[in-house]
Amino acid sequence: MRSSTIAVELVRLWAPDNLRRVAPGVALCAVIAAVAFVADMRDMLKFGAVWVPPLILTLVIGMALQPLSGKTALKPGLEFAGRTLLRIGVALYGARLTLGQLVDGGALPVLIALAAVACTITFGAWAARLFGLSRDFGLLTGCATGVCGAAAAMAASAVLPKHEHSDRDLAFAVMGVNFISTVVMVIYPALHDVLGFSLFEMGVFLGGAIHDVAQVAGAGQTLGPQVLADAIITKLLRVAFLLPAVAGIAWWVAKGGEAAGDARPSPPVFLFGFLALAALNSLGVVPPDVKGAVGQVSSFLIIAAIAALGMKTSLLALARIGIAPVMLLVTQTVFIGLLVVGLIYGLRVFGI
Repeated sequence: MRSSTIAVELVRLWAPDNLRRVAPGVALCAVIAAVAFVADMRDMLKFGAVWVPPLILTLVIGMALQPLSGKTALKPGLEFAGRTLLRIGVALYGARLTLGQLVDGGALPVLIALAAVACTITFGAWAARLFGLSRDFGLLTGCATGVCGAAAAMAASAVLPKHEHSDRDLAFAVMGVNFISTVVMVIYPALHDVLGFSLFEMGVFLGGAIHDVAQVAGAGQTLGPQVLADAIITKLLRVAFLLPAVAGIAWWVAKGGEAAGDARPSPPVFLFGFLALAALNSLGVVPPDVKGAVGQVSSFLIIAAIAALGMKTSLLALARIGIAPVMLLVTQTVFIGLLVVGLIYGLRVFGI
């Protein structure tokens, strides 16, 4: 997508009519996030030695309100919060980091990101056949699992051959990956002591093994700012592989003599915003007070996006899907998790 096209999309996105259309859904997500923030500030989420992160409360409230997600007045705002506000929140997080921090981790985050993307997509195409599903379905879910969740699923769908169940498969991939990501977002932080990872390794694990950006940010927040930073950096490296991954899928399809879809994915603009703010912070032009305020806004937007995610997650709809696609997604999730854990342990030998 050319810069002029991006500018046109941004103008359209922030047009008054569009803002009025998304306002109800965004306001509801903001209220849910505010409730969680206030509860955390007043220590209402502490039960003895147990602390419930505000994002978990947000997710629970969102899922409890899931029936409201079908309301016409709320739908545009929920989509806006779950996608645009999330990306703004992640981009703003760049103001808390420097370019030096992005490379301080050395080769480990890069190697983990590259392996997670390439191996999971390849594994998905192979594993799909074991469950009696098509290779293309495995590529679709493999890209969603390996790269960046729903956004990757939509990008992969754009270059896969179209058939009568294309829309259904895409809807399942988006919904299923969101749901499984949400489950592991809660589980993985609790594995810190079991795995014996350092805080840095834990951040790389979360960023390398969780599917979507929102859940990576959510899981990282539960373990503190250092883990959150490393998790987001690793995850954004996976996001950066979106375009080559989708190009590879298109090549794979064409190699088999099939016609790939005509659409092409747009570049991850929020990744560029993240890097731009990190660059500004590296130059020392972001005052400490501004940096702190931006950090708070970033956290709030991410939690608001989690609220939208919860409201769009239908347990009933997922229960009605056939067992084979579900098992494929579970298998891919286990695969990428074990792959990342194994690589972190293995690369220790080489001092990486």
